[in-house]
Amino acid sequence: MQFSIIYSVDCPEDENIDLYAPPKVEEIWDQTEDDDQYEYGYLEGRWENGSHRKWAAILNREQFDEFIERCGMQAEDTETPGSIGASCCGFGWASAISFTSRDPDVIQSAYVTPLVREDCDERDWDRVKSAMIAVYG
Repeated sequence: MQFSIIYSVDCPEDENIDLYAPPKVEEIWDQTEDDDQYEYGYLEGRWENGSHRKWAAILNREQFDEFIERCGMQAEDTETPGSIGASCCGFGWASAISFTSRDPDVIQSAYVTPLVREDCDERDWDRVKSAMIAVYG
């Protein structure tokens, strides 16, 4: 199975954002946003002049597991609006599972779309989502 990932990181100015980059960032990932899209400047103190990055990639299972481990991400059992423009899903909306981190020094999130067969219905999606949460939650 492959996974389409949209991964976003924001950190305060005293944190090195490169520490939160996904593995093999130069080889696999496409950076789609940078500090120009930083939205947490309204927070006081160390967050005022923070950093932002967003990357997208399609990963196989081994690469996905490495990403989850390196970035400390966990699946959430919450409904999402899905991913817009997820890699390999064409232009538009794709179902996604939300992943976050509990690291207090960074705001991390990822929308993960497992690339399953095209005729996947809502029941199939619920099973895929439940399996992802059981493994990565």
